[in-house]
Formats: sequence, C-alpha cells, structure tokens
Amino acid sequence: MEHADVRNVELVLPADLGYIRLARLVASGVASGAGLDVDDVADFRIAVDELCATLMETTDSDVVLVFSVAPDGLRVSGSTTSTETRPPDPDRMALAQQILDVVADEYEYTTDDGRPLFRLRKRITSPLRHRA
Repeated sequence: MEHADVRNVELVLPADLGYIRLARLVASGVASGAGLDVDDVADFRIAVDELCATLMETTDSDVVLVFSVAPDGLRVSGSTTSTETRPPDPDRMALAQQILDVVADEYEYTTDDGRPLFRLRKRITSPLRHRA
C-alpha cells in the first residue's frame, strides 16, 4: 500500500536512445519539484540516463519508468515490456556502475523471469516543497 504522501509519474518510452532525453527531462522535473538542489537534480538525471541506456540496450520493446516522490526521497524503477532481451554489454555496465556509485544513493539492476529491472533511490536531505 502506498503512503498518502507518495506521488508517482509513469513514463513509457520506445527502446530508442533518442528518447532518453525525455527520461532526463522528466527526472529533472520530478527532482526539482521535490526540492532537490541543483547538484542533486543533476545527479538524479545522470543516474536515470545511465539506467535507461542500460535497459534500452537490452530490448527492442518499450521501457517503462515509474518515478516516485516521497518525503524521504526519490525513487525510479524501470523495466521492459518484454522478456525477449539481451544482456547488457559488460564493459558498458561496468562504466555505468562506476557512475551510479557516485550519483545515486542506492541502485540495483536485476532480472525477473528474463525481464531486466532497475531501481534507483536518491535521498532528499531538505524538506519537500510542494508546488501547485
């Protein structure tokens, strides 16, 4: 059950790297609206970019992102709409993990019945500012 203070934004993108800019735009908007400072917004956007690129590399199906804003932080989860996937390139994945270690508070990349999934968390250190 979701907490009353949790707000979600769902985004469905074709598995085309050209659409990652939309994911970055939504990530920036959600993070800014949640009250993150400029540096944390940039970190969140970079983290979402890395995870989206990794997901898009594995599939030809749509990629589904769900952004959640709660009083303690931002979360984004991502998955594909198909289990017909390829493993990510190991070298690219190693670089993505190095980047994520710097810009995310928590993240994981797993598979569930052949479907790649990621989860990402960025803490909010200042109180949420709700915007109308």
